[in-house]
Amino acid sequence: MVRHAIPRSRLFEKLLQRVVAGREVGEQERAQVEEGGKVEWVSGSFGSHVSYLYPMSILKGKGAKMEFTGITFAGKGQNLDTGAKVVHAAPDTTSYINTKSISKDGGISTFRSSVVVNKNAEGAKSSVSCESLMLDAESQSDTIPAIDVRTRKADVGHEAQIGKISNEAIFYLMSRGLSEEDARACIVSGFADNVSKELPLEYAIEMNNLIRLEMKGSIG
Repeated sequence: MVRHAIPRSRLFEKLLQRVVAGREVGEQERAQVEEGGKVEWVSGSFGSHVSYLYPMSILKGKGAKMEFTGITFAGKGQNLDTGAKVVHAAPDTTSYINTKSISKDGGISTFRSSVVVNKNAEGAKSSVSCESLMLDAESQSDTIPAIDVRTRKADVGHEAQIGKISNEAIFYLMSRGLSEEDARACIVSGFADNVSKELPLEYAIEMNNLIRLEMKGSIG
């Protein structure tokens, strides 16, 4: 489905997946943004066996903007392959992609980003930030960027980080009275906090509930 952000308008799209483990889920949405317009994507993937989710934005008008905020939680037997695509097709366009991924019990999380800056998109700016948290040694997290810049008058950056929960952090929280399970859940919720802050309140509550369910093994 193609959405349109008309000149100087704001378009907000939520792509929040929570399904029974064992299903395959695929979704590809597209937005076209005109001059001065803005599209905001919020993406969450939880619970499917295999998932692929790739919204695409075409920044067609001068000064058009795109923001993508995403989080995935891959548990046992789950392979979540998500990402975002953006095409800068006009001058002074801006895109910002911010993602968090969490993997546990051998889950696989893959994030793919595609940034294209056309020759006529002078003054374009794009920033991609990917952070991953692995809860055990069996889990896997991959970041696969693709960048195609066809003008020298553009600013494009990509950053990726992968981390694990430290035993010291768990010990500290347990010394404050939390169980080990609650300590891990607290750390994971903190990791996802800056994503939830970007969401409207009702979506943030829904996302945090899904994380708590995943940490307790209630999905799948």
